[in-house]
Amino acid sequence: MTSKKTQATRRAKAARRAKRVAARTFREERSRRRWHWDLDGLITLAFAVAVLAFGVWVGSDTYLLQHRGEVVPATVLDIGSGKHPKIEVRYTTQAGQTVEDSTGNYDQATAGSTIDVVYDSRHPTRMQAADYGFDYVLPSLTGALGAGLLAYASTQFYRRGKHS
Repeated sequence: MTSKKTQATRRAKAARRAKRVAARTFREERSRRRWHWDLDGLITLAFAVAVLAFGVWVGSDTYLLQHRGEVVPATVLDIGSGKHPKIEVRYTTQAGQTVEDSTGNYDQATAGSTIDVVYDSRHPTRMQAADYGFDYVLPSLTGALGAGLLAYASTQFYRRGKHS
């Protein structure tokens, strides 16, 4: 009777030990493979970086025009048609360079009239109409969207469960 009890006890101990070893092995494997590269995550990460770069680009144009901009009169040469019309203007910088360029950043203009434009003294082709204003709504929205996408992309590289 005692030999049957001891055999049963030994089998139970061996089963518990095997279960502990299996659990430890599973934890070690899981901890080694929590972080991984996922195609969806990489695509989301690339898109987030592109959105953030666009926000920085738009914001830098606004910032540079606001802080380095010089106001000069410009002649409106042509007004484009369509959903987002652009005006083509010609102006002379304070350094004496004549620039002919187009912009969609204007409020009111008529062909042949004179409007004030703000241009960057270091890059005279970076300009907009002076009445358009300097707002950071688009850069802020794209920055927030890019930050959200970046946070979401970072979650795509972390596995949560045994079979994920």
